[in-house]
Amino acid sequence: MITIELNGENYTIPRGSSVSDLLKEIGSDGKTVAVVVNELIIRPENRSLHLLMEGDRVEILVFAGGG
Repeated sequence: MITIELNGENYTIPRGSSVSDLLKEIGSDGKTVAVVVNELIIRPENRSLHLLMEGDRVEILVFAGGG
């Protein structure tokens, strides 16, 4: 297990988890969010390839419409 910072809070995930794995774990389909890891935007096509490491800072931003 490793600990990352997810939206400002400590969060523990299995070692070897990708961004896609994290999104599944928190119940997101990934379609309406942007993911930033250590200030780097992770594009949807790269989420399954980007492995998270101990201490990574992850921000998941939800798109919201309004008017």
